[in-house]
Amino acid sequence: MRTALLRALLLSLLPAAACSEDSIATPTDPTTLAPGESREVDLRYLRFDVKGFAKTNTLEQLRAMPRRVLQDVWLLDLDARPLMVNALQALKDLPDADVEALSPAAQNMRRLVLMTPDNAELEGTNLEELIAISGAIGIPPAKCLADLLDRGVTDPFIPIEVVADIMLSNVIGTHPNAQKRRGKVDADHPDGLYPVAPGHIPLTLADVVTNFEDMAERFGPVDGHPGFVLEARGVSVVEDQFAMTSKVTANALPFKGVDVTNVDVASVNSVGGQIETIHDFSDPEWMTLTGLVADPSVEFLSFGVIENDAFIPGGTSREPAPKGNSTGWDLPPWEFERLILDMVQASVADVPAVCNDYELGTGVTAFSGCMDEDGWVTLETFNGVGSPPPPAYIWDLELELAQVRLHDGGLGEGEADVAMSIQDVGVGVPPDEMIEQVKKNVQANPEALREFASLLTDSTAGAADFYYVRGIDSLPADQQGDWLFFVTESDIAIDDEGNPVRDYGYTSPGFFTDPQLTKKVSDLRVVDGDETHEKVRIAPGDVLYVEDDDGVRVRIEVLEKPSRSHLALGITRMQ
Repeated sequence: MRTALLRALLLSLLPAAACSEDSIATPTDPTTLAPGESREVDLRYLRFDVKGFAKTNTLEQLRAMPRRVLQDVWLLDLDARPLMVNALQALKDLPDADVEALSPAAQNMRRLVLMTPDNAELEGTNLEELIAISGAIGIPPAKCLADLLDRGVTDPFIPIEVVADIMLSNVIGTHPNAQKRRGKVDADHPDGLYPVAPGHIPLTLADVVTNFEDMAERFGPVDGHPGFVLEARGVSVVEDQFAMTSKVTANALPFKGVDVTNVDVASVNSVGGQIETIHDFSDPEWMTLTGLVADPSVEFLSFGVIENDAFIPGGTSREPAPKGNSTGWDLPPWEFERLILDMVQASVADVPAVCNDYELGTGVTAFSGCMDEDGWVTLETFNGVGSPPPPAYIWDLELELAQVRLHDGGLGEGEADVAMSIQDVGVGVPPDEMIEQVKKNVQANPEALREFASLLTDSTAGAADFYYVRGIDSLPADQQGDWLFFVTESDIAIDDEGNPVRDYGYTSPGFFTDPQLTKKVSDLRVVDGDETHEKVRIAPGDVLYVEDDDGVRVRIEVLEKPSRSHLALGITRMQ
């Protein structure tokens, strides 16, 4: 069922004559006009202006609208960082019973997220020799690591905030459906696609009214990207009482036009052509959203990280600067090994150069651990204390450590793809912030609501090729009088799925003064706020030529006006 925003108002307020068959009529579908045949048609200009009319659409009504239309109404780019931080914190705070229920790979991944110098397990890694060296000089291995990274022994190797940022940029930010959103087709965006703010997820009206029911499909595997949402349930953004209210000021009645194939009178929804002026943005309550959940959350969220099928060694050279020569830098940004490299590099970006010497009880220096401002680590021992690993970047050392620990429990290479599930995670964006951002975005791009607004009146009937508009006396003098507007794609009715009922197949849209259609007389000048339609001002005696979407070419003669709000046309088929 479609919502009839203004029709109910018309039925209750208009005189019976204004709501007659002439107001929103069903085309009669006469016979096709034969070559050389002429017919006359009478068009009436209908107008009923409503000002500041507020209509509330319930959740049920919104859900009944075609899904494609709801998907085209972009509301905002949702900042995914709070959700990611909350998800990682929830993973960190999992109860023991829930931790045991995780897969071995997920448990290993969780330990990596929580790894600190104090709890790092160095056995089997390139840093294992630090255990022996530390024992020889009488200090814990944790102190050597903490000193090297300029942090406390219980501080994480990689802070949760850094993990979140890299996940946003490398995994979410590279997903095709998080990079672009649909919008208005214009010269700068001929494909109708607009960039999404980095680290954000585009939010549409469809997402709101369905509580992200297709989240796992939308952000799952696509175009070679593995996706980042495996399963999502109970995404709670709106309550059952959710409602969207907007105030409109517009001519609520449709325009009357002509289908030249059979010279039948058709109706063209007028709302879309008024979209630039339909809302009074100076009114703070021009749009209101009620029934948003106070603390939006996800009841169940499962997200994944995939590893490369091979062990990726750390680099052994400072060149090429500033990252080194590990093949991990050539991996897709969403793979585990590349994530570790980026996370470690980001986590030490602000760590100052450090160099610490450790002495034996005799006062003789036995071990030196240094990291310069580029992240290059040099571990040296003296007097035969031990054999530390050769110099490397800190991220190369931690890459090998992370890969070994990810495969604890006997997991082989390629067997440690991670699926981590958490419950009751807060989205992290308060509803008031969402509402203000929605209003700001719609105000900046009211075109996003064109089809949505047109649906609310649902008054398009037939297949008009052009329609009649009378420039009322209150308009500037150059916009008054009688006009013919050629239809655009936005004037074509849509079906219950939100798809156009016919293709926009016009090869020569507009009005011409010659049968060959070489001398166009129409243009996109502004008339009553419209600047998207080809239009021409007419007077009795004018002759024009047009071609419809089936290639039917006709001659239009403007006849004497029957009355002020009527227009008479004689139409002859040319071939």
